[in-house]
Amino acid sequence: MKGFAVLAVIGILVVVGGFSVVGAESYQGYQVCVPCHNGRTAPDLRGLFSSADELIRTAKSVKDPMMRNIQQNDELLKAAAKDLGLK
Repeated sequence: MKGFAVLAVIGILVVVGGFSVVGAESYQGYQVCVPCHNGRTAPDLRGLFSSADELIRTAKSVKDPMMRNIQQNDELLKAAAKDLGLK
């Protein structure tokens, strides 16, 4: 059980570290959302919003620390909305 906990922590650090080192800016739009918004870790975003403004407003209001870098990147949020076909 202890080994599983260690692996889980390492996995989380790799994901968070990847966003910190590479930065969300190197990804385009919805691609940065997919690893978490897969329907298991977080809800799939496809079909969930009716407008780009709604998606951006909702993303910025989320309290999850995993969203901090993304919340500060308006261009990435707009690109994600565009990828989802939102206007």
